[in-house]
Amino acid sequence: MSTNTLILAPNHLDRAADPRGLTRESKLLATDSRIKPALAVGPAPHRAGNHWKWALAVVLAAIGLTAYLRPWDSLAHRPDTTTGHSLEAPRSVTIDRPTTTGTSTVVLPATVRPWQTATLHARVSGFLAAWHRDLGTQVKAGELLAEIDTPELDQELAQGVALAHEAVAAAIQARAERVEAEADLRVADAQLVRVRAEVELAKTQFARREKLLERGAISQEEHDNFLRDLAVRNADVAAAEADLARRRTNLKTRAAIIQAREATAKSRQSSVERLKELQIFKRIVAPFDGVITRRAAEVGMLVTAGEQSLFVVEDMSRVRVQLNVPQTYAVQTRTGAAASVRLPESSLPPIEAAITRISESVDVTSRTMLAEVELDNTENRFRPGSYAQVTLKTQNSGSWTIPTNTVQMRVEGPHVAVVNDQNEIEIKRVNLGRDMGTRVVAIDGIRGDERLVINPADDLNRGAQVRISEAGEPVRKVAQQ
Repeated sequence: MSTNTLILAPNHLDRAADPRGLTRESKLLATDSRIKPALAVGPAPHRAGNHWKWALAVVLAAIGLTAYLRPWDSLAHRPDTTTGHSLEAPRSVTIDRPTTTGTSTVVLPATVRPWQTATLHARVSGFLAAWHRDLGTQVKAGELLAEIDTPELDQELAQGVALAHEAVAAAIQARAERVEAEADLRVADAQLVRVRAEVELAKTQFARREKLLERGAISQEEHDNFLRDLAVRNADVAAAEADLARRRTNLKTRAAIIQAREATAKSRQSSVERLKELQIFKRIVAPFDGVITRRAAEVGMLVTAGEQSLFVVEDMSRVRVQLNVPQTYAVQTRTGAAASVRLPESSLPPIEAAITRISESVDVTSRTMLAEVELDNTENRFRPGSYAQVTLKTQNSGSWTIPTNTVQMRVEGPHVAVVNDQNEIEIKRVNLGRDMGTRVVAIDGIRGDERLVINPADDLNRGAQVRISEAGEPVRKVAQQ
């Protein structure tokens, strides 16, 4: 009796389970009626159909059971995501803590300025006749630096002197005319006295004539003649008084003329003195002890008053180190505050000094306040115009400072990763203040007892379990799994 044998190749069965527990091959076998089993050669074809059905059912049952059990096997190895904790080993992180100090330091750029500087221009126009001191020369106050030839100024001075002499002569003439007017006034006054005396005499004679006329001693005609003579005397008095008034007015006029001519003489003399003073500027001298840091004077060059800069002299015995203090530190900067000055290119130690003076005003453009540190420069350590660095000690405002490498910049703003008491990560938002280099001020968001993660990774999320070590302790590196 022969038997029917079902031959199924295992290579054609996919172990991947269907969501409903059926494999791809099982569904295909269950739905496609064209699949025929491979039968051994033998008789009894009527019994082969029953054996084929039983074998197919057993295979389908085994495949279905395998597919049903595999999802549960996958879930057994899947991490628990319902609690938000990973079953992987905790990550190792380094932490640091917020700090606060009584004082802090800030390094600001500064510029070295000379104690005093002067740019020497020509005050007169002419041609440069000679220059006597060159670039870099040490000069003393009043030392001759250059000379200017001014022919036009010389001629103008000669003309001014002549005009001043003319004005003086006119003033002398006016004073002489005034003396003459005073004499005429005295004559007129005497003449008035004389005519008044004659009028009084005529009045007395006329009174006697009236009495004689009453007694008939004189005729009426003689009486009328004396009356006319009295009227003439009165007219002479009026004329003498008018002449006296005219001469007094003339005397006042002469006095005014004298004042005008004397003022003209003074004006012309002042012009002469001005020209003489300008002639002094033909010699360009050093205004103070210093060094010539610039020379533009050349022999024969045309010099126009007030335009060309011929020399620049700087006093380097002392220097002013000027720095612009930002508004953040301006309130804490006071005269006498400690400061240290150093040159970046110098190997010498910084010079300890103090703020000498401050402007007490914040520039509206740069929002900074100008401050100066005055230093002795007898050793010629500082060169005007050099760049320097000034370290200021400022009082802390009481805010907490955190390391800059603990700050994580996100779209929402700066954040820090904090390790809580359960060694889990918490993400906190912070507001930052001024940057002090390796540390930054946290205005709010920090209490002061946090454990901050240094250099937090982007994938360090809230709730992650970590192992910690304080800053400065060795951290064992864990390979990423």
